Amino acid sequence: MNHAKPIPSPTDDDFVRLPGLFRRWEIEQVVDPGVDFHLEKAGESSDGTPLFAVYRRERTTSSGNPNPKKEQ
Repeated sequence: MNHAKPIPSPTDDDFVRLPGLFRRWEIEQVVDPGVDFHLEKAGESSDGTPLFAVYRRERTTSSGNPNPKKEQ
């Protein structure tokens, strides 16, 4: 049984692109729990290292509030 969810598209209104391009080992510096991420290959640096564009969005709960502990 496959429970996989569709991969989100970075063109969704709620995805925001982080500024800059990231090397694979730099991505861990921008990853946070409770946030959805989308990565896209975005070329190579002058030394041939792959670069990635990073998009993020806050997860929403069933109430629509991305952080149920935070007051609106």
